[in-house]
Amino acid sequence: MVELQPDDFLRVLPLYRSAGKSFPLISAVIQNKQRGQIFADTRENPRAAIIVTNFGFMFLTGEECESFDDELARVFTTSGKFKPSYLLWYSPPEGWQARLDSIPDLGRRRERVRLDFRPDQAGWLGEPVDSPAGFELKDLSSELIPKTEKFGVKLDSRFWGSTADFLKNGFGVCLMRDHEIVSVCYAAAVADGLAEVDVATDEEFRGRGFAGVVTREFIRQCLDRGLAPTWDCFTYNTSSLKLAKSLGFAGEARYPFYSFNVPIKS
Repeated sequence: MVELQPDDFLRVLPLYRSAGKSFPLISAVIQNKQRGQIFADTRENPRAAIIVTNFGFMFLTGEECESFDDELARVFTTSGKFKPSYLLWYSPPEGWQARLDSIPDLGRRRERVRLDFRPDQAGWLGEPVDSPAGFELKDLSSELIPKTEKFGVKLDSRFWGSTADFLKNGFGVCLMRDHEIVSVCYAAAVADGLAEVDVATDEEFRGRGFAGVVTREFIRQCLDRGLAPTWDCFTYNTSSLKLAKSLGFAGEARYPFYSFNVPIKS
């Protein structure tokens, strides 16, 4: 297993494309749009590769390769290779699912679902997105981004490298009252013509439809930019799924999702 340098990341793009999966956070690393690491079986002509974002999301792609899998297993039990110490593995192959399931107290196995936006199922597109009385819709700016910290989204350091990076390569909208943000929707990643939707609402203001307001405006901006918004959440997050479907997202694609600390203690 070798760690690729950023100039070599695009070598694994055909492997990722052949997997038939759509994870903008992963694709953004491969295309050097967001920060992360890639390890492959070889540098020149990779047949298998693991992509890891700096904040822990991970995806294994390529041919099944016993030697690569064995080396990856060794990496999981040692420290120093991966920058993040907590991994979130998108859709591991079945063989790896069996391996992970056999490790006592490994972490959590859950199920997530991806949905795609269907404009023909979004009747609201023909209507203006109005702010509720006493509130104001605004685009996220360098002045407003610090006000999102109460949501724990860390726009300037988690998904994106800095405030300037987010403003150049991402975008988002928020709903404000009295100079404070009550709900926010932004792109966690932009890659392959897709924008990964992330939305959060202040607990005090939940249940009032504000997430729908900011997300509708965000979707409008996606379409204006020629991007398709994509939705990803846990299958048990019924409120998120309900919101997504009300906005025109459909076509549920479910997949297993593992989260665990490294190094693995076995």
